[in-house]
Amino acid sequence: MMPLRRPARMVAAAGRAEPWANSPQPAVARWFARILAERMHGLPFLNPALSVQAIDFHRLDGDWLGGLITPWSVQLMLVPGGGSLWVDTSPGERSMVALPVGRLAFIADEGDRGLPAFQYLPLVNATAALAGDDEARAFVRDALATALRPPAVPVDAMFAAGCDDAPPTENAGRTERTAGLAAGTTAIDPGRRRFLRFGAGATAHR
Repeated sequence: MMPLRRPARMVAAAGRAEPWANSPQPAVARWFARILAERMHGLPFLNPALSVQAIDFHRLDGDWLGGLITPWSVQLMLVPGGGSLWVDTSPGERSMVALPVGRLAFIADEGDRGLPAFQYLPLVNATAALAGDDEARAFVRDALATALRPPAVPVDAMFAAGCDDAPPTENAGRTERTAGLAAGTTAIDPGRRRFLRFGAGATAHR
């Protein structure tokens, strides 16, 4: 009798995330400030011009969406609030989040009692590209504005018509800088196409 094959990677079962009744923004800032002080301080890839900042967390369909800046990452974040956007997902796995701009792939992660569960969408591949906190805040706010606005051209129609960006692979977790995500833009520029395609090509979790 042939032995059963074991999968190459075992995915841990997703735990049940407790919803936040009030904004998690202060807790997000505290948790990542502690990560910087205890685990990241002095590492060569940090951008010393950036500080830890949680930005513009607000309720969207009952859950919490906002932005995060650290010396090593810039990202959008989703935190459970008891709404319809959040789906419990195993750490390291992707979850498709239905935002006004389209379905985007957020990566599940977990912290400790200070920030038990969150999901994030990376926005840049190297924080060295950002001159400082002011530029990083403007960048995150542009990304949030884009995520919260339906595109002039539906995402599915855009991909059907042909896009000059290659589809993401299983390594699509690599980050893409979403240059040109101006809040007033109606056309979909190459930066926005990269932002949308990052989410649209990943596998959904149900």
